[in-house]
Amino acid sequence: MTDRNTETRAPETRRTMTKASRAKQRCAPPGYPAALLALLLAAGLGAGCGGNETDSSPEIRPVRYAEALVAGGDEARTFAGVARAASEQNLAFRVTGTVTAVGVNVGSRIRRGQVLAQLDSGDLELRRQQAEAGLAQARAQARNARASYERVVALYESGNASMSDLDAARASYESANASEGSATTALRLAEQQVDYTRLLAPVNGSVSRVMVDVNEAVGAGQPVVVVLDTGGNPEVQVTVPEAFIGGLLPGQTANVLFGALANGAFDATITEVGTAATGAGGFPVIVRLDGGADAAQVRPGMAAEVTFRVEEQPGAATGVLVPPEAVGQDQKGRFAYVLSLPDTGDVATAERRAVETGALTPEGLEVLQGIGGGEYVATAGLRTLAPGQQVRLADAR
Repeated sequence: MTDRNTETRAPETRRTMTKASRAKQRCAPPGYPAALLALLLAAGLGAGCGGNETDSSPEIRPVRYAEALVAGGDEARTFAGVARAASEQNLAFRVTGTVTAVGVNVGSRIRRGQVLAQLDSGDLELRRQQAEAGLAQARAQARNARASYERVVALYESGNASMSDLDAARASYESANASEGSATTALRLAEQQVDYTRLLAPVNGSVSRVMVDVNEAVGAGQPVVVVLDTGGNPEVQVTVPEAFIGGLLPGQTANVLFGALANGAFDATITEVGTAATGAGGFPVIVRLDGGADAAQVRPGMAAEVTFRVEEQPGAATGVLVPPEAVGQDQKGRFAYVLSLPDTGDVATAERRAVETGALTPEGLEVLQGIGGGEYVATAGLRTLAPGQQVRLADAR
């Protein structure tokens, strides 16, 4: 029995040894030590002579994507803006002269009526004195003319003066009165010229620029100091594209956020809406902060984000809006790939959908059917995608 079983297994053993021998011949050239061949066989004969297996799992390619926005209706839109004071005033002297004093610096807090700068008033003071002397002379002549006129009137009533004498006395009296009035006006003007040598602050605020120094000669109307009015609430100016300007009106509310401030969120009201586009390709819109304890921390020039609730416009697009590059076309018609965003991670599944498109608007391509608002669509490489393909989410458009 023992010999029969041994004989039965012998062919199988021989076949196994034959395979091993052939593997030895394939994996190493003749002459290799037997111990080394044994190690090679133990390391994995079935791997094919020590070769590495190739990873056959498909590569997950990245795609860019964008959100489909609902067209029409009231939508929140955010634009970048810059804070500014309630008013910015370029102050200048109303007379020509030489600067003798500058009482403020950049950043100085000022109050209404404060002297900011002063000119040499010597020449104007002499003119004022000359006007005072002229007024005194005119008043004396007016008194003399009045007395003469009263005497002629008395003589005329008693028959001792003619009508021509009366007319001449009346004319002299009226001329003297006119001269007195002219001298009074000249004195007032001379006094104002002297007052104009002092530059006064028209509002409570701060100084943003000082453009002159002592001993400089300045002309009338030449800007000297720039003053910011801090008495009112700060304002923010934004540039709004033409697609949204029709939905903004003075009096509407807005929200302003200053990233540089810890409590930088403010309610605001639209005060001005531009009617002509600026060089930046949009329309200027001014919003004024509604106030608050932290509004005093807002300084002109601070960057802000202003969010408007844009009202629906007559004839506006309907459906949803997507970037034009999110829609492709082939023999089956127009299509888009909608991405199912995962709750975690960055791998999504691409779903091909047939879409019906409308007009191309400044806000995007109008999609009437096939995509819902809030869904995400691929915006690049549509022809290389396949339905059900796994993709990795790259930066949004």
